[in-house]
Amino acid sequence: MGGGLTADDYRGLLFALLPPGMAWPAEPDSTLQRLLAGMAREPGRIDRRGRELLAEADPRQANELFPEWEGSYGLPSRCAPAEQSMADRRVALIGRIVGRGGMRHEDYIDLAEGLGYEGVEIIEQREATMELAGGVGPRGAEIGDPMNGEDWLWAWDVLMPSGVVREAVVGESEIGDPLRSWGDDLVECALHEAAPSWLILNVGYLEG
Repeated sequence: MGGGLTADDYRGLLFALLPPGMAWPAEPDSTLQRLLAGMAREPGRIDRRGRELLAEADPRQANELFPEWEGSYGLPSRCAPAEQSMADRRVALIGRIVGRGGMRHEDYIDLAEGLGYEGVEIIEQREATMELAGGVGPRGAEIGDPMNGEDWLWAWDVLMPSGVVREAVVGESEIGDPLRSWGDDLVECALHEAAPSWLILNVGYLEG
């Protein structure tokens, strides 16, 4: 990571602090310059570590402070266990940071995108009641509408992209693996965990 001062830069700064005069040799192999080079190693190391710390401030790049980032956002959790690969743990962390749930469709779309899924669709359901209008016919629902109860007022369908459908690949699958599987436990758990208690999320998957 560039942009900072090296140990040799600090050696030059230390040499510049000395009084002017011919008594101070500038040759790299002189005793004075070797002494200053030794003194400059620690400032150079601190400078380098300080620049490395800047990367740790970004969870997308953090390595040494990654566990602290996870702890700050309640990870690992049942949605993102510690047994996951580092790549999956990082995806879970970014998803937790950028998407905290809420009451808008966009909140859950952003959460899914933070976990690496684009093209998510959300359909808000509604209650379809059958009431008699003057004893003649149904009111409140149209032909073709699903006969939903009151609970569907609080239900959303979250439709995930087709990339979440996984098929078995010859040479990469083992005996007992399904020929085709749907779903992603991480994103489903994260969506349900972010949803308020009154919201019913039904997660489905698109094909094609």
